[in-house]
Amino acid sequence: MFRKFIKQVRFKMEHNRDDKVHNLIICNLQYVVCVLMVSGILAWGGIADAQLGLKTKVPDLCFECHKELKEAQADTYVHFLFKNGKCSTCHDPHVSKRKGLMVDKIDTICLRCHDSIKNLLEHAMIHGALREHDCTECHAPHSAKNKYLLAKEEKGLCLNCHENLNREFQKPHICRPFKEGECSACHNAHASPVNSLLVSQPNQLCKQCHAPRCKAGEVSISSAVEGIDCASCHSGHSSFDAGLLGPFGHKVFLDKKCEECHNPITSQGDITTKISGADLCFTCHKRNMSKYEYVDNDIHVKDAKNPCTVCHDEHASNQKNLTKKESNVCGTCHESTERRTSAMESALKSVGCEPIKNRKCFECHIPSHSSRPLNYRAEEIPLCARCHASQHKITHPVGIDIKDPRNDRPLTCNSCHSMHSASADFMLTHDRKRALCIQCHKM
Repeated sequence: MFRKFIKQVRFKMEHNRDDKVHNLIICNLQYVVCVLMVSGILAWGGIADAQLGLKTKVPDLCFECHKELKEAQADTYVHFLFKNGKCSTCHDPHVSKRKGLMVDKIDTICLRCHDSIKNLLEHAMIHGALREHDCTECHAPHSAKNKYLLAKEEKGLCLNCHENLNREFQKPHICRPFKEGECSACHNAHASPVNSLLVSQPNQLCKQCHAPRCKAGEVSISSAVEGIDCASCHSGHSSFDAGLLGPFGHKVFLDKKCEECHNPITSQGDITTKISGADLCFTCHKRNMSKYEYVDNDIHVKDAKNPCTVCHDEHASNQKNLTKKESNVCGTCHESTERRTSAMESALKSVGCEPIKNRKCFECHIPSHSSRPLNYRAEEIPLCARCHASQHKITHPVGIDIKDPRNDRPLTCNSCHSMHSASADFMLTHDRKRALCIQCHKM
């Protein structure tokens, strides 16, 4: 075929001197040269591959050095990639910028296969452990003796971070899954659209083990409370009460004295209160009984039927002052703040503010009980100093006499720190090495 092509070229060159033909001939010759070069390269590549062939197949080659991993293949639970010897899926055999010669960030590698978790992370609240650490904080990457490749048994793994739950085991009445350390029976370990990372809404989740059997005195009110969040009255872990009520609650409720607040309850009638709205609460809780005065026209409660129940559970709660979980209350309207906070947590190595990390909004904000900007519990500087006392002894000058040149307002903690949108370490608005300083001190 090649010889025939050469004869055609010679004939045209001898019998046709047209420039177009010359150009055509040149193009054809260039094509032939390229084909020959590529063929030569491929041939040489085949020889090179043969010369650089692995002396032993993977994973046996890896096991020559990593002998402990060969033994790990005998564990009860083995990662399918590791079991099939796909070491190079996660590891670069030669060099990497990452520890363990990983080909990419650990979470990125894992999510390439675990699509269901990846999709969930995009539309749900994320477990703090996953926000702050990588997957191998909880899972063994190769093999384990625990289901889901957990680094240790489920109960111990969760209690590593949730140490405060240890005292719940000392109470006389304990929810069975919690007692047996089956945390994943109720909680999703990665993310969930439901508060507290529950696998489903509380009134649906609880019914999987027991049907509602709530009573007011001797009258069943199961039909009335069927759609109510069970966690608004009952603890999901343990309690001193046989019904897992509390741990915090109105005394009359815990004592089952419903008639103190409600009209007589019948099996077929609606459950109503003796007095409507906040006036019922104010029969016991005076408006000015504490240092936090009630603010009637606060934007958070002014249109509510009962302003008190916007932030407080009227029966029992897992939190002091009968406050509801902040993610239930604040997150409903302040979605943009939650998105910014989550983005900040992903970008920063660590978020040092405990109320922010644990979404304890009421530690700093007290809607309807403060007329300060953003419903702050106290003035900005004393508010931060409650937790950061040592930092405030050596801080950059702040206070009413120190003016921010950007807006001529008093310099406060929030002038340099951003609680929900920080972009630099120590929750600063800018990097402290230079960018932060030149915001005011122009060079």
